[in-house]
Amino acid sequence: MSNYKVGDHVKFAGGRGEITKIEERPNGSYLLHVYTSEGQLRKLPSGLPHIEKLDSVVDRLAAGQSDPPLHYDLRERAIQLDLAYRYDRFLSLTNNRIEIEPYQVKAAYEILNSYDQRYLIGDEVGLGKTIEAGIVIEELIARGRADRVLIVAPAPLTVQWQEEMREKFDRNFVIYDRETVETYRQSHPNQNVWEQEDFIITSIDFAKQTTDDPDDDRVSVLDALKNLEPEWDVAVFDEAHHLTARRSSDDSIERTQRYLVGEAVADNSDSLLLMTGTPHKGKSDQFYFLVSLLDPYRFSHESQIHPDGLEELMIRRLKDEMYDTDGTRMFPEKNIEALGVEMSDAEQQLYDDVTEYIREYYNLAQQEENQAAGFTMVIYQKRLVSSVHAIRKSLENRLRAIQNDAVAEDLPEDVQELIPRYSTEPETLTEDERSQVEEALETVTVTLNRSQMQAELDRVKQLWQQAKDIETDSKAQLLRQFVGRILQEDPDEKILIFTEYTDTLEYLRDQVFPEHDIAQVYGDLDQDRRRKEMEKFEEEANLMLATDAAQEGLNLQFAHIMVNYDLPWNPIRIDQRMGRLHRYGQEHTVEIRNLFFKNTRESEILNLLVEKTNQIESDLGMRSDVMGRVLEDVDLDETIMAAIAEGRPTDEVVADIESTIEERKEALETVENEFLIRDRFDLSNEDDEVLEVIERSQHGEVSEADIEVLVREFFDEFGGTIKGVRPGPARSDGDVYQLDVPDVLSGDQVAGQYDSATFTKQIAMEKDDVDFIALDHPLVQSLIEFCLNSDRIQGQVAVKVAAEDEPAPGILFTYRLGYVSGAGDVVTEKLVPLYVTTDGDVTTNTPEIVDTLPPEETTSIQSLETLASIGDDLHEEAQMEAWTQVESFADEAREEREREIAIKRQHAERYFKEEISEWEERLETYRQRDEEGKDMSAPIGNAKRELESLRRKRDTELERLEEEKHVTPEEPDLVSAAFVIPDDEVE
Repeated sequence: MSNYKVGDHVKFAGGRGEITKIEERPNGSYLLHVYTSEGQLRKLPSGLPHIEKLDSVVDRLAAGQSDPPLHYDLRERAIQLDLAYRYDRFLSLTNNRIEIEPYQVKAAYEILNSYDQRYLIGDEVGLGKTIEAGIVIEELIARGRADRVLIVAPAPLTVQWQEEMREKFDRNFVIYDRETVETYRQSHPNQNVWEQEDFIITSIDFAKQTTDDPDDDRVSVLDALKNLEPEWDVAVFDEAHHLTARRSSDDSIERTQRYLVGEAVADNSDSLLLMTGTPHKGKSDQFYFLVSLLDPYRFSHESQIHPDGLEELMIRRLKDEMYDTDGTRMFPEKNIEALGVEMSDAEQQLYDDVTEYIREYYNLAQQEENQAAGFTMVIYQKRLVSSVHAIRKSLENRLRAIQNDAVAEDLPEDVQELIPRYSTEPETLTEDERSQVEEALETVTVTLNRSQMQAELDRVKQLWQQAKDIETDSKAQLLRQFVGRILQEDPDEKILIFTEYTDTLEYLRDQVFPEHDIAQVYGDLDQDRRRKEMEKFEEEANLMLATDAAQEGLNLQFAHIMVNYDLPWNPIRIDQRMGRLHRYGQEHTVEIRNLFFKNTRESEILNLLVEKTNQIESDLGMRSDVMGRVLEDVDLDETIMAAIAEGRPTDEVVADIESTIEERKEALETVENEFLIRDRFDLSNEDDEVLEVIERSQHGEVSEADIEVLVREFFDEFGGTIKGVRPGPARSDGDVYQLDVPDVLSGDQVAGQYDSATFTKQIAMEKDDVDFIALDHPLVQSLIEFCLNSDRIQGQVAVKVAAEDEPAPGILFTYRLGYVSGAGDVVTEKLVPLYVTTDGDVTTNTPEIVDTLPPEETTSIQSLETLASIGDDLHEEAQMEAWTQVESFADEAREEREREIAIKRQHAERYFKEEISEWEERLETYRQRDEEGKDMSAPIGNAKRELESLRRKRDTELERLEEEKHVTPEEPDLVSAAFVIPDDEVE
């Protein structure tokens, strides 16, 4: 007979666990099936010398045993922290370095409480979609439901995502690019590269790569992504509108390479977030295929899409429909005004002469089908209206290029690969890539004819000299006057000045505002320098100069005045610039001034666009994203350059664009009214419950003080030290310490020493170089694991003294309650105390405790002996109540899950019914034609196969939904117990 029984807890070399099965072997020995604390199944021969049975909590109660108070407290605190945010609370609200806004909490709360966390987040620019995604990721990790996370973004945003996740959530992600992946492939050639890290950020254009080289037998990046074993627990696509698929005239689907990435990830991910400020760009088929990545059965065709059907699949808030607790709008107005600049005679002459030169060589490039040279002329035209300084620098580059006989074919191979994206999707290039392309393009000449090259050289020299001779830039003069007037009225005012080119930024910094202390942000700055420049603008400098390369990630709502020194020809960038100031927390009307030269086609066209879209935004109740959607099919570069090349009058070009805008406005109104969802957010009314969630999370069971007490008590017990490193008295709002970590914890993810650390969120927000010792910090997580699993801390049983008049004696049992979802996930959500008195009464109300006794002081307490003698009986009472509690808890979860599954089942049944019906009709038509004498064997065979596939998919999907509907209560897990004795028994 085995000395063990099912349910016994054992420890063995390398771990501990619970016996789930005992298998008798032919030789008379026994094989123990042990479910380990790490969630693995081990099979161990019972005769191994290192296997040792652990006394259960109930065994120890019956023996009247107890543990040192400090060990019990450490274990109790560790259990509370381990489960603190598994149910109706948010770890993210206390565990990061940012202030999270209520509407962001609302979005994350809706997603996290959904059945499968698959959502399209379509909030307007400036609402912080990145933060919302970060909250969802962190909460799923905290609740034990996410170990592998993938973030896919346009290349320019990958580093920003990495920095945001590190700085705001203390979460480290690895960026997968060509160099990183090549290194991983070399070190582990037989392993799928996507399995080698668990927290990955990559660019959509890297992930879409397939292997075109027939001699390369390695699996491509995209194929590896399709064939993953461990799927993603959470996947996020930023700027998800780049995942494009279209319906062809024959009803087939044209998928772009980027969409194939979306399909690969969607098929291999549990939770999926698609983020875009422009979810529907007027193409209903493209929107349908985007939504299908989240739920392929929600709609069977784009014609069926309607706002009601997007509920529980999409979140979209517009700034105009968001209200604060007092009923006022969260976002102030924007006031956009154009400041027209009269050119001096010399500037006008330079503009006319350079434009004539550009017109001539642009047309020549078009004739010779020299795309690169055409792009070069576009760059010059943009820089011409940016600043005299910028065009002078370009003309200098042109002189060198002509003298060096540069031709398009001489462009580096990597630049030539980037040119197609530079042409059609410039926003997908990083600033380094864009600069690399433009610098290379400025060296391209149109022809190799020697006499023509000499003529161009002479002409460029003359233009360069003209630019050099202009000492006063009229636009810069007007800017200086505008800034001077603002600062004269309020010397503390902040003004953000945007320009497209670093050359122009340097000119403004060094020559226009040399007497000002300037903050500046441009493409070459690393994240640390950017942060310091932003702090400088907030605290010291009146002026910040920024290029478009820097505008993503700049949150400057403490300022409210912005000047566009030049307007980018990419309308999306204009929106993004305004979003730097027009965001949550902005308390003033955002004042935007657009500087432009009068009587220039490009400036007047761009200024018209800003005015028109501002009006459309007002009409539609939107504050951003309109310009990009209105001009979705308009190539502004080509429109402006064609107008210049053909010498078309400005009025004529403007009239054409106005006509296009009006048409697009109607389409946009149709989309807004008939297709898209709008979630009103109102803290003064229906959304005020989110404030309760925030209150529970910030002031609930676990506080910063709880974590600090746990760490201090543990360090005292195991030989660590904590000492202040800031001079002067301790601050009431927290302090900074040096932590010398006990040897039992240091190693792996935990450092031996933290030179500068804090337990206080406010300090962590102010000081990026300080370790924030919050719940998800590796030190705290390691400490919790040690307290729960190490033999050096028993802490399962204590003897506690009740306050006077409290019901005692009794035993306080603490249970972990959870359930198993239909997908097989164990969801542990609650920590429930159950107090049982000697007469068998059970309550969740715990008595007030005044003391905890060490074991040596409990030897002569009479009620302790009484409790120990009936410990089994009281445990049975507690166990029955624990089952009642967990079943009630599971019933709530089951009811919600059944409701959501019913909706999904309804969508799936409708989808397959319509698809099967359509193919049955086709099959019948094919058979009729076959009977009429036409050979239809191939179409008939294809239709039969399609019908068989659809029925198989239908059955599989409905079976899956039926399985996931189930919620099974887990057996209550008794984690600790305490004898509670009356205070009059203690001497």
